[in-house]
Amino acid sequence: MSDYVRYIDKTREYYRSMGYEEAYRWAHFDEVPFTPLRKPLAESRIALISTSDIAVRGVDLEKDENQMGNVGGMYSIASDVDVDLLYSASVGYDIHATTLEDVNAYFPISRLREALANGRIGGLARRFHGVFNAYSQRRTRERDAVEVLDRCREDGVDVAVLVPVCPVCHQTISLVARHLEANGIPTVVIGTARDIVEHCGVARLVHTDFPLGNPCGEPWLVEQQQSILELAFKLLESATAPRTTWQSPYEWRAGEDWKSLVFTPEQPFHTPESRENWLRKKDLYRQLKAEGKV
Repeated sequence: MSDYVRYIDKTREYYRSMGYEEAYRWAHFDEVPFTPLRKPLAESRIALISTSDIAVRGVDLEKDENQMGNVGGMYSIASDVDVDLLYSASVGYDIHATTLEDVNAYFPISRLREALANGRIGGLARRFHGVFNAYSQRRTRERDAVEVLDRCREDGVDVAVLVPVCPVCHQTISLVARHLEANGIPTVVIGTARDIVEHCGVARLVHTDFPLGNPCGEPWLVEQQQSILELAFKLLESATAPRTTWQSPYEWRAGEDWKSLVFTPEQPFHTPESRENWLRKKDLYRQLKAEGKV
C-alpha cells in the first residue's frame, strides 16, 4: 500500500489554480477532547452523522433559510427510512475512480441495522443527521455542532459514528465529533482524508485508504463494509486516549493509480460543469469575509 493522499496540500494547489488568493486555513487544535465508552456497545444507542451528502427521494427535508451549503446548517433523517430511498447528488467525491450509487459505501445504514440485528449494538437513534459544510469553521462549531448535540441528547444517543465524503466534509465532521466528545458522547470518524481529520484532531479515526466517497468500503462489497464498521466498533471499545487512528487493511481493488491523479488536470476533482458553481462560492466567501462572518 502506497502512502495516503495529502488532501490539504492537494486542495491548496487546486484552489490556487482557480484564483483563490489566500490558502485555506484548515481547522487545527492542539487539545483534543476524549470521552471513553461508558457502557458496552451491545447496550449503546448509535447515531449516524454525515454532511449534506445524503438525501431522501421524495422528501423535502426541513431546513431554515440559513441552512445552505455555503453558510452551514443541519437536518435530520428518520433512521428507519427505506434505504432504497436514500441517495446522494454530491459532486464532492472522486468521480473518476468510484461511484455514490451504493449508499452503504458512505452512509452505512444497512450495516448498522445488521449490527443491531446481531446484537453488536444496543439500538439506533430515531434520527440520523446531516451537517452542511460551511466556510466558517466557527459557525460549524458554535451553531451546527451544538444543534447536533441537542438532537443526539433528545434521542438518548450513547455513541456517534461519523462518515464524511468530500475534503471539507472531513473538517466539518471532525468539528462536530470534537463537540460531541467534549460533551460526553464518544465518537468514531470513518474517513478517507486522513490528513484533514488528524490536522483538526479527533478522538478516534478509522482511515480507509480509498477514493473520496467510499469511507465505509467499496460499493456493494457487503462483507468489506461490515468489516470496516466492525473496525470502528473495536476502536470505540479499545481507545484509551484521543488522536487514536486505526488503518483499514483493505486496498482499492482497481489499484492505486487514482492517488496520483487526484486534483490533477487529467482527473480534476469536480466536473467542468461544476466549475462555475465553485467560482460563485468564491465570490460568496469574499462577501462573508467582508461582513466578518468567516
